[in-house]
Amino acid sequence: MEEKKETTEEIKAAEEAHEEGGKFLKNRRQFLGALAGVVGAVGATQVIVPLLGSFTPVQKGKPEPVTLNLGDIPEGGYVSARYGSTQFLAFNRKSGIECISLICTHLGCLVKWNPDDNGGKGQFKCPCHDGGFDEHGVHKFGPPPAPLELLPFKLVGDKLIVGGE
Repeated sequence: MEEKKETTEEIKAAEEAHEEGGKFLKNRRQFLGALAGVVGAVGATQVIVPLLGSFTPVQKGKPEPVTLNLGDIPEGGYVSARYGSTQFLAFNRKSGIECISLICTHLGCLVKWNPDDNGGKGQFKCPCHDGGFDEHGVHKFGPPPAPLELLPFKLVGDKLIVGGE
């Protein structure tokens, strides 16, 4: 009988010591439950944040026109700019101003301008599927079905206003 009494007292002492250690995670089951809750909360955040971000209003209609200073475009040169979500190059050529979209008409990739290609005239090249366009954006080779888009513009004094027409 005495052995049982000591054993019971030892068990009670061990339980008291365990409780003094903290009441939050008393055993492995509670720890794994808490861990699963934390992992679930992080996973839910990863889903909910982008979902809520998708509810931002989409711009409808045409974007606001972009104004560039003609003095910033050297004669025979070009500058890169953005009209809404469209990146484009504005050229100041002897034949006049030209604003050419850098969005490939094949699958919407961003084309690269290579000024030294095409016998020094330059050409646009799509890195995705090897489409090519001449210096005016006219399709020359590869899968693109149409030329690059020429963006509308107007000259007002020493300003180049792209879009808005």
